[in-house]
Amino acid sequence: MSNTLLIIGMLIVTWGVRAVPFVLPNLKLSGRVLNFLNCIPAAVLAALVAEPVLNPVVSSQSLLEPELIAAILCILLGLFRAP
Repeated sequence: MSNTLLIIGMLIVTWGVRAVPFVLPNLKLSGRVLNFLNCIPAAVLAALVAEPVLNPVVSSQSLLEPELIAAILCILLGLFRAP
């Protein structure tokens, strides 16, 4: 899958979640649906970060690879921001 299609897909999903209240103002969603929709942007971010971190290509040049730093930062932010 090309990165362009992946980015466009994530844009559509994220925009769709954010646009529902403006496009359908009288639509009432249950709490479970709202909780699910609020998790989509975090899931997209996790997918973006997880792909390069879990990629089988191993570089032994340095432990401070940008992908590893991004993964650690996302984990820390997720842990401290969790309700």
